[in-house]
Amino acid sequence: MDAVEGTERDRPPLDHAIALAPHWEAHGLFRAGIETIESALRAADEESPSRRAAALGALATLAMAQGDVDRARVAHEAAIALHDETGDERAAASARNALATELLRAGDLDRAAALARAARDAFVRLGDRRGEAFCLSTSALVAAADGRPRDAIEGLLASLASFRRVGASHEAASVLANLGNVAHDLGDVRSATRYFDGAQQLFERIGETRGSAMCANNMSMLARQWGDVDRAVELAERALDEFTDAGDRRGAAVATNNLAGLREMTGDTVEARRLYAEAAERLEQIGDATAAATARHNLERVRPGEPELSPRESQVAALVANGHSNREIARQLFISERTVHSHVSHIFTKLGLTSRARLASWATRRRMETPGVRA
Repeated sequence: MDAVEGTERDRPPLDHAIALAPHWEAHGLFRAGIETIESALRAADEESPSRRAAALGALATLAMAQGDVDRARVAHEAAIALHDETGDERAAASARNALATELLRAGDLDRAAALARAARDAFVRLGDRRGEAFCLSTSALVAAADGRPRDAIEGLLASLASFRRVGASHEAASVLANLGNVAHDLGDVRSATRYFDGAQQLFERIGETRGSAMCANNMSMLARQWGDVDRAVELAERALDEFTDAGDRRGAAVATNNLAGLREMTGDTVEARRLYAEAAERLEQIGDATAAATARHNLERVRPGEPELSPRESQVAALVANGHSNREIARQLFISERTVHSHVSHIFTKLGLTSRARLASWATRRRMETPGVRA
């Protein structure tokens, strides 16, 4: 943050706050960003309407990311009034489309649809195909919330095509992720996984770690639905690593909580409790009291028990005892080496062991067998 502040040192306070908004959003510093922008706005009564509108838009974005829909709505309504006052039709259209997404989340579908249409009409008049594509996407999400999934998919596909035509790769990846969400709501887990996978690959190609992490976390939850817990754990761990690398504190908190639930499913109550406690702490730090309370409740609900290996961990332990390498175990069980490494690490933690030789000795004493693997 010091580096960012250093490059912006000579900017007036309000411009400085606007410039830092993407940094606050990316790092989950929503509360700090909102308080700073509100303070700058109070101290900038004589600022131009266009700059105040830009600050209100940044404030609304941070409020939405924090989950404060009411504050975001009020900020964007004020920003729209200022843009209309200055005659900035493009900025007003962008703000109307953003307000439509906030009303969508609040459940006001009729007003959301009307605002998205008005914004799209403005972008069409301006010849702004990128802005038009944003509005197509918003209208599609309104259709999904209104129980019209087919219309939603048609609209999202049209939006995707438009973003691709103008070379907006980040936006195209976001639309693919939204297609995954709609397919999931339809119960089409296979299509949802395909869309999320495509979005993740595109995010990776453009170096957008945060977007890739979101897709990995979504695919983890889908794998959990399929009953493929190994794949779910692998994806959740990847999501947590990428959110951490991107500095996204909210994403890291959500991924930690997801991983805790998966560890609970595998019977690793010690690790599940550790992760629930970590998730609760992370969520409290970013000001999400509701989600933090849920994580605390799960922590209290999961009682520590005797170390017990899951069926998959038992297979891995037996194969280690037989002298197989991680690569050989991955080939035997049709899983990745990363997943095998994760299993071995958790087995060591559960049993209090520090080497493969000691694990082999423990498995021999237990006379473990390896059911369900090929010779």
